[in-house]
Amino acid sequence: MSRPVLGVIGGMGTQATACFYEKFHALQNVTVEQNYFDVILYSKPSIPDRTAFITGQSDISPLDSLINAARTLESAGVSCIAIPCITSHYFYNELAESVGVPVINLLYETALAARERNVKKVCLLATDGTIKGKVFDSSFEKFGIDVSFVSKSVQADLMELIYNIKCDAGYNPDALESIKMVALSGGGFDGGGEGNGGADGGADAVVLGCTELCLIPGSCSKAINTLDVLAEAALKKLT
Repeated sequence: MSRPVLGVIGGMGTQATACFYEKFHALQNVTVEQNYFDVILYSKPSIPDRTAFITGQSDISPLDSLINAARTLESAGVSCIAIPCITSHYFYNELAESVGVPVINLLYETALAARERNVKKVCLLATDGTIKGKVFDSSFEKFGIDVSFVSKSVQADLMELIYNIKCDAGYNPDALESIKMVALSGGGFDGGGEGNGGADGGADAVVLGCTELCLIPGSCSKAINTLDVLAEAALKKLT
């Protein structure tokens, strides 16, 4: 009987992909290394910018590149595919339909993780593309979870932070501090986003809705780390 193999479409960004692999590795309780699951990682940082396309700053769609990566992994014999990039899930339906192996839906898995914590309202920290594309909307709605967003000024800091992490350029400590304050309070909004939860704060949980944000040191009891969610979902899918 053949063993299941995890396929990973990575490189969006490369550090988030490496962190996901480490988390997936750490979840496996083995006594010998041969018992770890086989993983085929296709790190493809050349995939066009997802946020730039969704927000209309670029007319180059990432979809063909994503489908090519998924089909390459399918041809290599993977059992399922994980994608440690939230914004790319804007194309989830088309991508999942393009291959004959399951593609883990990180949006659904994140919303499910929130429901399992009895969360009623989340503050979503995410890219402009994820927010504009309403990428999480249907998944949170499915579980009756309201969503709120940070102010425009904090969102600008958030985007700068995300892109600096992607290219290992460091980040503005003041911007990081403002984002951490939002995460710790579950509030601090001034109407910069759109969401069912309004802009009054008081979220039960803060969703790290961009995998780069999962790399920021420190912890918050309110945070839902989407790389943790993906690693757990991938392990469950293979067992």
